[in-house]
Amino acid sequence: MGERVIAVTGAAGKTGRAVTAALAARGATVRALVHTPEQAAAGVSGAGEAVAVDLADHAAGCEALDGIAAVYLIAPNVHPDEPGLLGPVIDACARRGPRAVVYHSVIHPYAPSMPHHVDKARVEAMLAESGLDWAILQPASYFENALGVWPSVRERGVWPLPYSERTAFTPVALDDVAEVAATVLLDLTGVTAGSGDGTSARHRFATYELAGPEVLTTTDMARVTGEVLGRDVCVTVDRTRPEPASDESDRQRAARTRLRAMFDYYDAHGICGNPTVLAALLGRAPTSWRHWVDQHR
Repeated sequence: MGERVIAVTGAAGKTGRAVTAALAARGATVRALVHTPEQAAAGVSGAGEAVAVDLADHAAGCEALDGIAAVYLIAPNVHPDEPGLLGPVIDACARRGPRAVVYHSVIHPYAPSMPHHVDKARVEAMLAESGLDWAILQPASYFENALGVWPSVRERGVWPLPYSERTAFTPVALDDVAEVAATVLLDLTGVTAGSGDGTSARHRFATYELAGPEVLTTTDMARVTGEVLGRDVCVTVDRTRPEPASDESDRQRAARTRLRAMFDYYDAHGICGNPTVLAALLGRAPTSWRHWVDQHR
C-alpha cells in the first residue's frame, strides 16, 4: 500500500511540534511544513522531513501536499485573514488531495466580539462544504501559555496578566490536545488509504471541543503554582494596551487589534468548555494544572 505520510502545517510552532511528536510516537511518518528555510534546515523533531512553504503561495502549498494522506491545518496565530489563507488549501485538497483534513480551530469559534475566532468558524464552514473527509478540533487555551511568564513566576513569584485575574477558563495541556490530534489523523488516514468504504472512520465529520478538567481563574492557577513551587505567587494585572510602533506593518496592526479584542472579551466573559469529550478521546483523565506545574517546576 506504500507509506502514508501526514503533513502538519505550522510545524515549527508549539502546537505543530507537539502534534508532530505525538504522531511520531505512534509510528507515523510526518512531513513538517514550516514558514522559513531556516526552520526547514533546523528540522522538526519526529518529522521525516521539513519543508519551507508559504501557504499564501497556493502553487507551493499544493506541491508541499503532493503525496500526502492527511493534513493537520494550523494557521499562524491571530492571522488577519485565516479563511483567505486556508480556503485555497482546502479547495486544493478537494481537487487533488489529500482527502483527509483535520483543522485546528478554537473553543467557542463563533464569538462575534473576537474576529479571529469568527474567522475559524468560517474555515469550519468551508470544510463542511468541501466534500472532504474532515474533523475539527476546538481546543481551549493551553497550560503552556503560562510559559511566557514562567521565568517571572518561578524567580520572582509574579504573574503578569493583561486581563482580570478573576476571569474563568478551562485550560488544557497541549500534549493532551496533540494526543487527540494524532488519534484523529491516524483514523482518517487509514480510511482514505483505502480500508473499505469509509464507514469505519470513527472520527470522520467530528467536531470536538477539547477543554481541560478544571474551571480555573489565574488566581487559582497562581495559588496552585505557589503550593507546588513552595513560594508565594501573586498576579499583577496591567490592562494598558501598547501603542502601535512607528514601523508597525498592517499584519502586526491587525494582530494587535485582535489580541486587544480577545483580552477585552476575557475581561467580560472568560471562556469555558466541558472536559467530557477530551476525557473520552484520551481514554483517561485529562492532565490537571497541578500535575502540569509539577512537570515544569
